[in-house]
Amino acid sequence: MVTLLPKTLNEICAHAKAQFPEECCGVILHTGTQEFVKPCRNIQNEKHREDPAAYPRDARTAYLMHPDDLIAIHKEAEMEHRPIKAFYHSHPNHEAYFSEKDKSDAMMWDEPAYPGVVYLVISIYEDTIRVVKAFAWDEITSDFVEVPVQKTPSGAIQMTSLKVRLTFPPQKITEPIVYNIGQQFRVITNIRRANVTEESGWVMLEIRGTSDEIERAIEYLKNIQVQVEPVEGDVVQ
Repeated sequence: MVTLLPKTLNEICAHAKAQFPEECCGVILHTGTQEFVKPCRNIQNEKHREDPAAYPRDARTAYLMHPDDLIAIHKEAEMEHRPIKAFYHSHPNHEAYFSEKDKSDAMMWDEPAYPGVVYLVISIYEDTIRVVKAFAWDEITSDFVEVPVQKTPSGAIQMTSLKVRLTFPPQKITEPIVYNIGQQFRVITNIRRANVTEESGWVMLEIRGTSDEIERAIEYLKNIQVQVEPVEGDVVQ
């Protein structure tokens, strides 16, 4: 599941309407409690005019984000500590689906180019938004699958926390797993206790974020053979 603020959904839908009948595209940054919609220029028409053989489709059925816009967004994400939450684009006069081209663009060396990031597709017919669908990488199927989109009723992202004990398999002890989940998922990690040697290791960890992001982080840990056990009460003793 991906949770979005009503304002965020309104902004990306307004962008889709403004660009119709061409595809819009953009990025959503976040801080955990706030979201920032960053529209990008679609330069597909320019590329199509310059080299129709390499770019056979125009902006009505394809998009290409302006590299300057992407560079500026990445700088903001890094400097302002606003990681990328989602990419979005529209399908004018078409349904919302994640095409093979979309999947290819989202991959690098057979792995997601942006681990933990969701891709939103907006279906728009004339001046009507039909649906906004979300697609996320699934480790089990090694493919992008549709996930539910939920509008936050209160108008603010609801944060929660979970305390867990992580027990690492020997082959994973030297890997920066706690750091990785903080980078790959929209969660904040706080190590409360730990005992790591060359042969074994465990960590008492508090994970804070939205419930869906915590769930995705836990699923990732289980997929890489890290044992995850819920901890009740205060883990500092």
